[in-house]
Amino acid sequence: MALPLSADFAPGETVALRPDLALPDWTLLTDPSAREALAAAMAVAGRRDRWAGLDVAEDAVRRTVLLGFAAFGVPPSVTEIAASIGLDAEAVHAALARLAGRDILVLDADGAIAAAYPFSAEPTPHRVTLARFGTTVYALCAIDALGIGAMLGADTLIESRCAASGAPVTLRTQDHGRTLAELAPADAVIWYGIAHAGGCAARSGCALKLFFRSEADLVAWRARNDEHPGYRLSVPIALQLALALFAPMIGGGQRADTATTVSL
Repeated sequence: MALPLSADFAPGETVALRPDLALPDWTLLTDPSAREALAAAMAVAGRRDRWAGLDVAEDAVRRTVLLGFAAFGVPPSVTEIAASIGLDAEAVHAALARLAGRDILVLDADGAIAAAYPFSAEPTPHRVTLARFGTTVYALCAIDALGIGAMLGADTLIESRCAASGAPVTLRTQDHGRTLAELAPADAVIWYGIAHAGGCAARSGCALKLFFRSEADLVAWRARNDEHPGYRLSVPIALQLALALFAPMIGGGQRADTATTVSL
């Protein structure tokens, strides 16, 4: 189901997290429907205004959190972040709060990191094993699961399940997470739901970006959930979309695709 393009974000437009780091990388996403889908998701979540113009502390904390998830499978603590980037704990807490306000990460009621796109600190249906890091992490949604490997330059094993039947859906990526190596079942598809509520994509739109074992399973699920607009994507096209969003995400300084260790 196609949605009208939003005037708030258009295919080809980017958000500059820093002057030298903009995303999405539209050169990685050629399919017109998928470009429209990504633009719609960026628009409904207000990404242009919320993600742009990170300060130095925000960006350092953001990158450290992402690399910490990759290295250890769990988010780093405030103490670990502070030691890694040379800020005091109060400054880290403040930066985390600002990042949560931007919907770049999610904090729980105690102020601990619950999620940082694309990672979840709690188990989800989307389990991702990172070959180079030797860790297993959880992704917030199907697209996040596909994007983690390219963001980190790591081949992945993605173990998920069909949102309609509960049957396993398994993928492997290669070429440092950039191409699809295996897909089982071979006719699995993805629903890219468009929604945003409460200022948090992790608790709204992510719940609608799902794997399905087959077209028939997606049709059955849609019959019960027709109030949720979105886009049907093949898995290879969904991987393109994930690359466009997440491949530039680390950016600058230490390259995640060449680093062999992460110090926290």
